[in-house]
Amino acid sequence: MHFLQVFNIVTLGIVITMAPDSGKCEEISNTCAVISCGTHSHNGLPGRDGRDGKEGPKGEKGDLGLQGLRGLQGPPGKAGPTGPKGAKGPPGEKGQEGKSGLLDLEDLKSQFRALGGQMQTLQDKLEKQQKILLFLGGKKIGGKMFVTNGKEENFETAREKCAEAGGLLAAPRNEAENTAIQDLLQRDISQAFLGISDEHVEGLFKYVTGEQISYSNWNLGEPNNNKDDEDCVEVLNDGKWNDIPCSLARLVICEF
Repeated sequence: MHFLQVFNIVTLGIVITMAPDSGKCEEISNTCAVISCGTHSHNGLPGRDGRDGKEGPKGEKGDLGLQGLRGLQGPPGKAGPTGPKGAKGPPGEKGQEGKSGLLDLEDLKSQFRALGGQMQTLQDKLEKQQKILLFLGGKKIGGKMFVTNGKEENFETAREKCAEAGGLLAAPRNEAENTAIQDLLQRDISQAFLGISDEHVEGLFKYVTGEQISYSNWNLGEPNNNKDDEDCVEVLNDGKWNDIPCSLARLVICEF
């Protein structure tokens, strides 16, 4: 130990011994800043924090801590690339055996034969009915059959009677049909209504089906629309036509 250090220690001890009160503290503090002055019964004020020292060396790695709570699920990422094609699966069970095309064809032929038989039956019945109508005084021309019920009605009622029977009020489309209708006129009833009128447009005569007439056999000076009230047509026993009021009663002749 150097002499100067020994001297300082001795001097410090003397100063401490000689310090009777706190009033001398100021003088002592000027001599040595390290000494804390005052009586032994009081603590001094805390000193200022010193500056942090240099960072020490990095410690060893600690043990793995406990696993934390699971966080919220994040948004889905982009679709990844298509995976490789899987292996071909085993073959499925064998299905039920289908019908042969030949069997279907035979069924179709059988149905046609049955349908043909039904049509033939209907044709036979139709021909039988036509024979009955002819026997009762009907007239057949081409594919048409003209029949009368022997009664007289006004135009509207005559048209309805024929419609109810499945036909139309007779309307000749040529001379042969006109003659067939004429032949059905009876000795005591010499006029019959035709299925022709101009009730919608004056002077424009049409069949009850709505078509403009394609054949006519008007009497001399007819049609004249006498008194502006002759919208219907009658056929006379000589085959000629005349326009008359629809309210009159004439023989009913229907065509089928």
